[in-house]
Amino acid sequence: MPVRAANCLLMLIGISTPSFAEEDPGNSNESSGSVTDVQFVGATDYVTGNLGELDYETISIGAGVIVTKGRFTFSASLPYVSTTAPEDLIVSDGGLLGTSLFATPTSATRETTREGLGDLLIQGAYIFPIAGLDAQVASSVKVPTASRRKGLGSGKLDFGASGQISKRLGAVVPFVGVGYTILGEPEGFDVRNTISGTTGAYYLVGESTSISLAYGYEQSATAEIGDRQNIGIGLGTNLSSQVRLGLDGSAGLSKDAPDARVGLRLGLGF
Repeated sequence: MPVRAANCLLMLIGISTPSFAEEDPGNSNESSGSVTDVQFVGATDYVTGNLGELDYETISIGAGVIVTKGRFTFSASLPYVSTTAPEDLIVSDGGLLGTSLFATPTSATRETTREGLGDLLIQGAYIFPIAGLDAQVASSVKVPTASRRKGLGSGKLDFGASGQISKRLGAVVPFVGVGYTILGEPEGFDVRNTISGTTGAYYLVGESTSISLAYGYEQSATAEIGDRQNIGIGLGTNLSSQVRLGLDGSAGLSKDAPDARVGLRLGLGF
């Protein structure tokens, strides 16, 4: 399976389906840096859950671009978000990377529906072999383009760093990854930086299809909300030499994790 198609598509999905860092032995020219791939990605996500007796749901439609040259990958994505949630609940990082939640101790019980642009996410990654394994390191910046007044974002810059190691064993590619996020603190909220982790495996089906199963953990950004754990499954396949389809879903394993999330990705490469 071409690693660049899988990696470019899955790196935007988030912790439930981590990026695929396995080097394709059939694409040895990629490491020379002589080939540049550009991929446009469209995505839609639906997330639902509750905090105590307060329900929320978010629908997002996003667009992004991914540029890969050799072992380097750069991506940028921007979603349009519609969310129904308690009035004082901020739904942040919505869109292509899933939904993170902040809450104040006095979150209102009245639900409101608001919509608008989400936050712009910019990410860079590098894949390299190490001691017989494949490793990926990545950094990201969340630019606060979402409205703080509407409760669609925190209104602050966030910075992230992550790493992942994988090893291909025949048709199975087990992986493990960790991440650290430095959060900007919005007025009226006491937030902390967070750590996250994921582990799972990909199963390669033929030359162009993969199935993933992963467990994810993410530390809560506030004391009012518990840490989140989920289990996710994903499917990626080529519809043609230039079009790739991705489907993914996850279910929450902890009290304050989203109950369910489903996503659809469509990538068009050049």
